[in-house]
This record gives sequence, C-alpha cells and structure tokens, in this order.
Amino acid sequence: MRNRDSFLLCLIAGLILLAVGYNEGTGTIALIFLFLQAIPALDPVFPIIGVILAVLWVIGWLGGVAVIIGGYLLTARHVRLGKWIIAISAGFGIISFILVVLYVLFVHGLAGLLVLTWLIMHTAWAFALLLTIIARHIAK
Repeated sequence: MRNRDSFLLCLIAGLILLAVGYNEGTGTIALIFLFLQAIPALDPVFPIIGVILAVLWVIGWLGGVAVIIGGYLLTARHVRLGKWIIAISAGFGIISFILVVLYVLFVHGLAGLLVLTWLIMHTAWAFALLLTIIARHIAK
C-alpha cells in the first residue's frame, strides 16, 4: 500500500481530533469571511469568494473525518487531493491555535497559570495537528 505510514498517522490524528471534538478551523474561516465582506471593492466577486469559503468551512467543520478521508486519499492515488484536504483541515486549525495564543497573551497578559491550563486542555488536538503535518510531509 502506497503511503501506508501517512495514512496510519492521519487515522490516529483523525481519531484524536474526533475524540476531542476538534473543529477549530471553522471560526477562522468565519473571521476571514467577515473580514472580506467588509471590503467594498470585493462586492462583484463576493459570491465566488463565499462559495470557496463555504467549501473550506465544510472541510474544516469535518475536522478529524476530513483528516481520515485525506489520509485515505493519500493511499488511493489521489495524493494531491489528500494533501489538500489535510492542509485545509489542519491548516486552519494551526492558524486558529496561533490566534488563540495571541488572544490569551494580549487579553490576559502573562498569567502563567491560565496559559498553562489552556495549553494542557488543548494538548491532544495540538498533538494531532502535529501528526497531520508529519503525515502530509512524508506522503509521496
């Protein structure tokens, strides 16, 4: 089986993401949608942008299921599509993770206990996102 290791990493990561209820990327996509909607120059092409962001939102909403589907596609000779789905599902999660870290830093300052508690609560999905990055990288 081609890309067997990548599929196994995606399967493990997808199951972890399902267990923790991961769908963090949807909030980031919604923020991008609202930001782009506020730009008047994009009005003529906004329906196209809306459809693209809706497709990305669905992939982000699927979370762990999208990672598992992307991992399967890596083994089924659809490597480029599988990598793309994994990148969308995990990529927006990474962007969301960075935004939340910045939010905690700016709003709460260096309250070490709060940040430490937050990091401990989110360790499982951060580990799963790391597995998806590794799986995507080693896929051929």
